[in-house]
Order: sequence, then structure tokens, then C-alpha cells
Amino acid sequence: MQKLLFTIIFLVLSQHLYPQVNSQNYTLSVTLHNAPFKNLALRDYRDSHSLIIKGEHVGEFKWHFKIPDSIAVNSEFMELIIPDKDTAANGYRQVRFIRAHGNTNTSITNIGIQDENNYIEAKYRESKSIENENVAYILGLADSVVYGTLILDDFELLVKNDSSDITVRSQDSYYTWFDKGDNNLSYKDNLQFYINLAVKYPDSRYLMTYLSQNLLKFETRVDVKKIYEKLSDRFKKSKWARRIEQYISNFKDVKLINLNSKKAEELVQDSSKHSLLIFSASWCGPCIEEMPLLNKLHQQLKGRINFTTISMDYETKVKAFQNLLSKNEITWRTLYAYKDLDRVTDLFSIDGIPLTILVYPDGRMERMDVRDLENQKKLFSLKL
Repeated sequence: MQKLLFTIIFLVLSQHLYPQVNSQNYTLSVTLHNAPFKNLALRDYRDSHSLIIKGEHVGEFKWHFKIPDSIAVNSEFMELIIPDKDTAANGYRQVRFIRAHGNTNTSITNIGIQDENNYIEAKYRESKSIENENVAYILGLADSVVYGTLILDDFELLVKNDSSDITVRSQDSYYTWFDKGDNNLSYKDNLQFYINLAVKYPDSRYLMTYLSQNLLKFETRVDVKKIYEKLSDRFKKSKWARRIEQYISNFKDVKLINLNSKKAEELVQDSSKHSLLIFSASWCGPCIEEMPLLNKLHQQLKGRINFTTISMDYETKVKAFQNLLSKNEITWRTLYAYKDLDRVTDLFSIDGIPLTILVYPDGRMERMDVRDLENQKKLFSLKL
């Protein structure tokens, strides 16, 4: 059974393995001194559905990648992997970079493309194996469970004094996360640290992308703006900048169809009250499982918090979702995003559903897992 799972891993990785071609403008040079392998590949595992680009071995420890414009310009999550068939028989093998900061280390697995010509240089430290790891998320199989061995080849990063993607990431590989495990700073101190990085590296695409992905981790839109205004215009026309600008400008201009009223309505009905925005879909099993709990909470919080369900279904699935609402006796307002799915996804940085967001009267937003008892207590403690 275990060999079968590893075979699946290799098949998933190899089905999108692209050889080098000559039509790209972006390059990445990777030097990994004393690397214990000969093959290296670059994997874009988000927007390109696990697209893998094979590196050209141009020296004993050096690889060269030519990257298609569409990948280089739009990619958000890229990593270096070792795609050997023999490796696949043992698990999923990934390159990880380590940068020492005093008594702490910064670990970097994601990398990006900052300029037309990019580089990474590091020297081998050690390899580690993590047994029985769920590698499904690494393979882009979000709704699956695939257990295997995750092999990490650790390299000590050799950082130059520049503004390259890897240099900026080495300062903080969890930019604007706030709640990363080894971070003991207060929200205010974290915010100032993030602002300082934006001042130091105003042209960084990495800072722009990660800011756009973590908008709901900020206490206010004003705090987001404090960082965004420090970033240069270089990537202000990107999809990430548009996402940030929509968020900063509030979402009053976003209107979705209410099939009962036949009108396009704002997501928040009454800004003087707390609102619970529930992102759901007919194809989402956990969303359906959550409906009875939401119904119970609505009965108890009716009049205190406005509930709004937002269907993330395509238009062809709207009827199926309406049937689910009827079956689960959902009586509060439902809006349908099928005409504006991409915009809604970007605006709220939706990386999975079910997703519930609490909107405060002052405009603050907070992700809210309603299954968590502490979050339920918070909802009941909200003042009118």
C-alpha cells in the first residue's frame, strides 16, 4: 500500500514535467554546493496545477532554469524539488534553505521570481526525513490525504546584499502572518517590522504577494495601507495589488445577486451591526456539515448578528445549492457570486471553504471558525 502511494506521488509530479525550451525571458540560476543529487526541478504548485520545469545541469553543483513569462509573472508559490524516480519511491523530496539570524534560523521553502535574471546560492548542510507526512497539500491535492515520507535537503543560504527574492525572504519567510509559531512580538511590533521591511525593499514582489494573501490577519484596513503605501509602483498593476486596493477601499462596491429579491446587494446589509459572512458551496462537504451548527447559532444570535451566506458555486450549481439551503432550513439572506467568483476570491483571500468572516461595525474583519468553542463564545459576547 505504501509503495502504491509513493507511485501516485511520482505520477502526479511527472505528469506536468516540462523540459527546457528556448522561448522564455526569465531565468533562475541555482548553485547548491555539495548537493547530494544531480537532478533539480522548479515547481509552481498553485496557479499552474503542479507545473514542473526541469533544470539544466550546467555545472557540478549548478542548475539553470528558463521560465515561461506566464509562470514568472503570475506565480505565487514555487519550490525546488528533486524529481528522481528513485526518490519518488521513498517519498517527496524538497529543497529547504536555512538563514541564521543570531540564535534563530529562518527556514525557506517557497521561492519566487523578482527580476528577469534571478539566482540562489547555498551550501549543503544535511538531509532530514519526516515519516508519515501528509504530502497531499504539497502535491496540490487539497481535498485528499496522501501519506508518505517528506525528505528535506537543507542548505545554508549564502545571501548577497541586494533586493533579490531570496534575500528578502531570508529576512522573514512568513511576511504578514503575525501568528507564526516562533514569533513572540506583539501585533504592534510585528506591524512595525513589516512596515520597515517594505521601506527597505519597496520593489519586492514577495512582500506584495504575501501582503495580498494575509489581509484578514490585520486588525484594520488602515494597517494594511501603512505597508502598501511604502511599496513602489513596480508591481502596483499586478493582481496582488488589485486585491490589496480593493480591500483597502472597502468592499461596498462589491454587490452580489440575491435571487430572492432579484437585485444586486452589498455584502454587509447594516454596517451598524456585526455581520457574519459565510462562504459556502454545494460541492463542499465540510460546508454542508456545518449548516446545522450555523442554523443553531443563527437562532440564538438572531437580531444581534446579521448572517449572510455567499454561494461560491458556478451558475450551473446554483439550483443544487438552493436545494441544500431548503433541506437545512437556512432562512437568512443568501448571495450568489457566480458572476464574480474571481473578484470575491481575491478580495477575501479565499484559499479554501468553508470560510466564515466576522465583519465588525468599524469595518474590521476576522476569520471565524464557528466550530471552535472559543469563537462561539466570542460571537455571544459581542455587544450590540
